[in-house]
Amino acid sequence: MNPGIRQKLEKSWAPIFYEEVFCNIDEKPFSVLYSDVGCPNFPVNILLSLEFIKHMKNLSDDELIEAFYFNYLVNYAVGIRVLGEVNLAEKTLYNFRSRIYRYLVEHPDEEDLIFGQFLNLTKKFAEKAGISFSEQRMDTTMFMSNIKKAGRLALAFDVLQRAVKAIPEDKHTDELSKVLEEGFKKEMLYKSKPSESDSRLETLLNMCYEAMNILEGIPGMESSEELRIVKRFLSEQAYIDNKSGRVKAKDSKDIPTDSLQSAYDEDATYRKKGTKGQSGYVLEIAETCCEDNAFQLMRVVKNFVSD
Repeated sequence: MNPGIRQKLEKSWAPIFYEEVFCNIDEKPFSVLYSDVGCPNFPVNILLSLEFIKHMKNLSDDELIEAFYFNYLVNYAVGIRVLGEVNLAEKTLYNFRSRIYRYLVEHPDEEDLIFGQFLNLTKKFAEKAGISFSEQRMDTTMFMSNIKKAGRLALAFDVLQRAVKAIPEDKHTDELSKVLEEGFKKEMLYKSKPSESDSRLETLLNMCYEAMNILEGIPGMESSEELRIVKRFLSEQAYIDNKSGRVKAKDSKDIPTDSLQSAYDEDATYRKKGTKGQSGYVLEIAETCCEDNAFQLMRVVKNFVSD
């Protein structure tokens, strides 16, 4: 770089973030999100750093990914020195958030993975700044809530979309018709900023409630899977506010540990095997299976199941 530009870079927030945040992120606690035979396909320290930056800059996912590709300060902050060197998909962000969200719901009594990082980083900041926790009040951040809401937002959209698809077109309201329009998902999920999470989650929950009421009034849909799933989802995730008559999101701690994990399969539940927690399916192969058939079956299941 030109020496002058290099000097400006060194005085920016990026080197500070890289040295004091990125390099001090402990990835080991996040191993519980993955199985013994699986591993993240993208570095956890980069993903977590991007979540910090998203919150710090109040960026939507679209803006965050664009910054990751073209903003050198963002790249420098997460340890990348060549623009375009690493590819990042929107799905990668949402898979990471979903895993964290599921783990928090399934393990309410264990230390929050995100808050654990905040404590670790804050201690290091305090030591460097010479701050005593016994003498200085420390404000907290709503970052943890934001990542939980991001996971719930994606699940809410999937439940809503499936319910709306089950409703005959002539019974769609103007609002529900938008759900099937191209761009609705992107607008709701990928263009949502941290400051908008509450309002967007509430919007999707109320649309789910509207879809549920319509499905209940359609002959033959009383026992449908779509109605059963949206009912279960709302009972686990929301409540009716008596004053406003609108659906409100429950606090994360009030969501049951066996809550719905997928809008498309109620049997995709959480279980523990040894010391590891996994989301997926339980498979048992009879001992009488021949080795070749068992191997083929396991290969198919391995391709189908996502830990």
